[in-house]
Amino acid sequence: MAVIYTRGRGLKTALTRLFVVIAAASLLTVVVQLVSTASGGSSLDLGWGVLAGVTTAVAIWAARSKWLLRLLSVADPLAHQGRSRAVWGLLALVVLLVVALKTGSADRDAYKNLVFGEGGLVEWSQVLVLVLATRAAWLIGTDLNARLEERRPGHLFQIGAGCLALVLMEELAWGQVIFSWRTPPLLNEINAQNETTLHNIGWFQDRLDVGTFFATLGVLAVVVLAPRWMRALTKQCSEPMAAVTRALTPASYSWPLFLAVSALAFFIATRTFSDVILNRDQEWGELVLYASIYLLLLRTRVLLGPVQDAP
Repeated sequence: MAVIYTRGRGLKTALTRLFVVIAAASLLTVVVQLVSTASGGSSLDLGWGVLAGVTTAVAIWAARSKWLLRLLSVADPLAHQGRSRAVWGLLALVVLLVVALKTGSADRDAYKNLVFGEGGLVEWSQVLVLVLATRAAWLIGTDLNARLEERRPGHLFQIGAGCLALVLMEELAWGQVIFSWRTPPLLNEINAQNETTLHNIGWFQDRLDVGTFFATLGVLAVVVLAPRWMRALTKQCSEPMAAVTRALTPASYSWPLFLAVSALAFFIATRTFSDVILNRDQEWGELVLYASIYLLLLRTRVLLGPVQDAP
C-alpha cells in the first residue's frame, strides 16, 4: 500500500509560499520602478514584471497541483517515475537556461558580468542553496538523535552541516562579499582572486580544476553504488532500522544531476570545448552540485518524518 509522508505535504505548502513571496517582492520592485520612472528616474526593467507574472502562475499551480503533492509526499511506483522524470526535466531546464544566457549576451564579458559578477545570478543562488542545505543537514541530525540510541549517525550529519557552513562562508569570502572589506595584504598576495578565501590560495587554485573533477567523480560513485550497498544492508536490519537506512540512501534516480556536474568538471579540467565552456562555468556545476545535495537531504528529511496510509 502507498503511504504519504506528511513532511512532503508541508514541503508543498512551503514551496507555494516561497513563490508567493518572490512574486510579491518582484511586483513591489515593479511598482517602485514605475514610481521612479514617473518622477524622471531610472527606466522600467521589464524582467521584474516577467518574474512577477511567472512566479504568480507557478504559485497558483503549486497550490492546486495534485501531481506536485504526489511527487513530494507519496511513496509508490508512479510517484517514483515522476521524480525520475523531474530530475531529467530539472537538468534540461538548467542547460536551456545556460544556453539562453550565453546566446542572449552580447559577448563573453557581458555573460560573465550578468551571471558571475558581484551580486550575480549564480553567486547568490549558491548562497541560498547552501543555507537551506546546512539547515536540512542539521535537522536530519536532530531527527536521527531522536530516533536512534546510537548517536554517531546524528552527530555525523551535524558535522556535515558544519562542513556545508564552511563552504557557505568560503562562497561569501567570509563576509567580504556582503561587507566589501579589503583583503588583508598577506592574503591578497597569495590569493588568485584577491579575496578572503582559502580555496583560491595559489597551491589550491593551481589544482582546483582537477581536484574538483575527482571530487565530483567520487560523489557520483557514491550516489550510484550506495543504493546497492544499502539494499543488501536493509535485509539484515529490523524494519524500523531498515526505514532509517532507506531514508539515508541516495535516491537512485538522482545520478543524472551528479553525472552532469562531473562531466562539466572534466571538460573544464581538460580544457575540452574551451570555445564554448568557460572556466567560470564551473560555478554552474557547483550550483547544480549544491542543489543536488540539498534535494537528497530534503528527501531524507521527508522520509524520516511521520507517515500515513494513502487514501
